[in-house]
Amino acid sequence: MCVLFTLIFNFVVFTFHVQSDRHHLLYVYTALTQPDGFSGPVFSAVGLYDDRQISHYSNEEETWKRDCLDAEIWRDTKEPDDSRDWFINLVNTLANCTSSTCDGLHTLQRRVGCEVDRRLDGSVVNVNAFEEYRYDGEDFIAFNVSTLQWMEKSTKAKETKMKWNNQRLRGQVLKTDLKNCMDWISTFNDSIITPPVLHMFTSGAPHDQSELILTCLATGFYPKHIEMKITLNNITLQPFSSTGVRPNDNQTFQTGTRVKIHRDEKQSYECHVLHSGQTFTSSWGKYDNINSQKLILSAKLL
Repeated sequence: MCVLFTLIFNFVVFTFHVQSDRHHLLYVYTALTQPDGFSGPVFSAVGLYDDRQISHYSNEEETWKRDCLDAEIWRDTKEPDDSRDWFINLVNTLANCTSSTCDGLHTLQRRVGCEVDRRLDGSVVNVNAFEEYRYDGEDFIAFNVSTLQWMEKSTKAKETKMKWNNQRLRGQVLKTDLKNCMDWISTFNDSIITPPVLHMFTSGAPHDQSELILTCLATGFYPKHIEMKITLNNITLQPFSSTGVRPNDNQTFQTGTRVKIHRDEKQSYECHVLHSGQTFTSSWGKYDNINSQKLILSAKLL
């Protein structure tokens, strides 16, 4: 199971309201100088896809380790090329460290990767690639993919900007890597989709014996972006309440919505869910009341 690091740093007669969700493939590096008496980690790096860790740098083995996902996903995917030693040397240079001492604790953080905004039907709305650095918690320098130029975010970055902008090959390599990053997102996204399982059940209304609360529960899905509605005769009903999207304990998610219905209702209700470009439907009728109480047990988080 992947583990997240903590870092310093509807055609079915009805339609859904079209929204977009954002996916990112991101690598985060952190390097620290080592003043006298400090024994913390000097270097750490982690790869993240959306909200889950996919890889990390092992200082012991001096290589990237893939933490999750099928090996086939990695066939055309690789972590950024810049080495651990290059990154540590950079923070030491910025901190004016000598070969043996550093004046105080300093941090350098790097974020490199891309973001893709996609509608729930899978179409791409917008893409954005980035590489940016922070030094001692402040913005330092960032790469502009369109101009292939580094932009200073701090007066301390002027010298670094001039040096890196003279390294034309580095700029071209970065542009290629960041473009590939956007392609990799589609690979990751298509490989780790887990569809939702739908349940519909009723419970008593707290203040009106003539009413029931009809719940639709979607659970076990990934990624987390989802739309849900309950309909009667293809008309969307106003929710009584909604849980929002909540995490399960296996890196999947659940969500639920409730509507009020009459206790003697004999018509069939439907729950419609849009997830990762696919529509899922479940129905509930009067005969389903028999099993409702059993299913309530699977919705404790609601």
